[in-house]
Amino acid sequence: MTHCVYNDSEILDFPGAITLRILLGGDQTGGALEAFEDIVQPGVGPPRHVHLHQDETFFFLEGDFEVEIAGKRARVAPGDLAFIPRGTEHAFKNVGASPGRLRYVFSPAYKMEEMFRALHAAQQSGALNPEEMARIAPQYGQEFTGPPL
Repeated sequence: MTHCVYNDSEILDFPGAITLRILLGGDQTGGALEAFEDIVQPGVGPPRHVHLHQDETFFFLEGDFEVEIAGKRARVAPGDLAFIPRGTEHAFKNVGASPGRLRYVFSPAYKMEEMFRALHAAQQSGALNPEEMARIAPQYGQEFTGPPL
């Protein structure tokens, strides 16, 4: 049995933006999936991007978000889900006045937890900027394709 002990999960904090929690890594699921949780500050979301090797599913838990998938935007609410097939450009943004929370699953697992750790390491060293993000992401099967929403 594989399960996540929420309070024991690894946290990667990107101050003022996103607090990312690694719930299940690919090594825990035999490569079947990876699961994460983000607490997203108001006005924050990642740049538009594509995952080349896995599908992604968002589970919106708290707050007000906007999501864009393949150029189509929608406002989502707690309880809503969004499925993003691999190779599809997408992004999300917390459009509310308070922090929002979502969980997401990549299937199959690839290298997302390693990418998040690499981005976090760059942030910790003061080197995280759009150019560095664009350099890091392709090593982990992701491409940044446009600005945030």
